[in-house]
Amino acid sequence: MLYKLKENKLESIAFEDFGSIGRKEKELESIFAQNLEMIYGEYGILFPIFQERQWRGEPDLCALDKEGNLIIFELKRSDVPEGTTNQIMRYAEIYGQKSYDDLNFIYKNYISKKDGQVNMELVDAHREAFALEEPLKLEYFNHKQKMIIIGSSMDHKLAKTVDYWKSKGISIDFIPYRLFEVQGEYYLEYFAKPYDYVLNVGNVRGILFDTNLTYDTNAIWDMFKGNKISAYDERSRCVGYFNKNDYVFYYHKGYGVVAAGRICDNKPHTNKGEAYRKVEFLTPKPECEKDLRGVAPNELFRLLGKGFYYASTVKRPYLDKEESERLVDRLKEKYQSI
Repeated sequence: MLYKLKENKLESIAFEDFGSIGRKEKELESIFAQNLEMIYGEYGILFPIFQERQWRGEPDLCALDKEGNLIIFELKRSDVPEGTTNQIMRYAEIYGQKSYDDLNFIYKNYISKKDGQVNMELVDAHREAFALEEPLKLEYFNHKQKMIIIGSSMDHKLAKTVDYWKSKGISIDFIPYRLFEVQGEYYLEYFAKPYDYVLNVGNVRGILFDTNLTYDTNAIWDMFKGNKISAYDERSRCVGYFNKNDYVFYYHKGYGVVAAGRICDNKPHTNKGEAYRKVEFLTPKPECEKDLRGVAPNELFRLLGKGFYYASTVKRPYLDKEESERLVDRLKEKYQSI
């Protein structure tokens, strides 16, 4: 619940669902599809491979975890009629029988419509997303399935139905959400399991930021020269994830983290489709590729004890201040040899 603190009293704030404010289920689906990397808990970091096409009898979202298990999502904007659990189980039965080749075909269609081009096979994209040393064996893809229903926390009947099937050994779960209106703006709260642990956005954090090598080989040098991080078009929203004084770590494909700095402005700036933040560098800025030194994904794991989801501009999870300082120190050691 969300409470308003008024003197020494707590006043609960009423919550709503997507349906009550006139929003469509497809909008809820798109919000979660675009922010799937923010869903943690017992599901781990997820790699989306499919989003429902309109007027088709398909799951709303499908994703893979690091082990290749298929996660099937069904999203509901309001209280739903009976049969939602039967619906997602039917999807699990159909999609649970799909081979690697089937998933590869589904993934390529999804990426071509989303990005306009397909750069690699599913097995390679999965390896890159999770920074695996070796690609996952094809027979491990879709070895197991997990069903997740995301719906309004007001839908108690749906929650009880899901709990019933879980008690019978079915791999299904319910993630409730709440929508709050505060002074004319809407705030979405969802409940990650097994507990809702995230870094306080008000605290100093460390964030890995992709240099976009795949699409623009000059982007990293433009950012270094301009003392900034930047992104364009739909990815420009990512620069808004930072607060002043946050650590930023430049992640360069093939090298790992190659530089670090601190955000030194209060909000993003824009210029002809570019959004950017000014950065004060804490490590040397290489002037050419031969001078790059990096902390590779496997070394990051040994240093920090955590893995990251690499298939997005902003890599998750975030680092706390102590982890950030540890990574800065490691980078400085790397550049002492130059």
